[in-house]
Amino acid sequence: DCAWCHAADGEGTSRGPDLVTGSNGPAFTHFMLTTGRMPIADPAQRTRRQPRVYSEQEIAEIVEYVSSFGAIGPDIPSVQVAAGHIGEGLELYQENCAACHAPTLVGGALTESSAAGSTSLIAPDLREASPTEIAEAMLVGPGSMPVFGTDTFTEQQVDSIVAYVVAQQDPDDQGGAPIGRVGPVAEGAVAWLVGLAATLVLIRWIGTKVKS
Repeated sequence: DCAWCHAADGEGTSRGPDLVTGSNGPAFTHFMLTTGRMPIADPAQRTRRQPRVYSEQEIAEIVEYVSSFGAIGPDIPSVQVAAGHIGEGLELYQENCAACHAPTLVGGALTESSAAGSTSLIAPDLREASPTEIAEAMLVGPGSMPVFGTDTFTEQQVDSIVAYVVAQQDPDDQGGAPIGRVGPVAEGAVAWLVGLAATLVLIRWIGTKVKS
């Protein structure tokens, strides 16, 4: 499933990148497989989260085999969600992550290239990401995401960011409808539509009263 594009020794081919340079390593391989971003049926297909193809045991074996290629990327992180501080995680997430993934984790479009055959770059939805996947993405920077390695965040800060994201995956809404949790634009649209509808009903009611 992998060698067709990445070559038997992980050196890459014209159909897929190598697995031994940059941030490639156990964490990157594990992230791509557990999120279902790999394998893909067509090298031109944009990778995105989807149901995983392999079992946990199979993923562990593939990670171990790919690691034998000698990639220097980080190992699979051990995340301690309970050790994180949600308040600290909120500040760090807002400063470094919210611009792309949105304050409510729903993700969004980043930019669009004018190159032929290009597709829009998408910051993925984080509401289904596991703690390990969140930490792995920070360490390896998949796709267009920058790398937030150990020189950027300490293990404690990573735990805090993960703790905040996990808390936002199932938040305790304090009343009202969440409206997809996409922010003030949707809330404002609902307010305008409801207000306009109420105004039209009131005008209609007043007009009927005056006419009678």
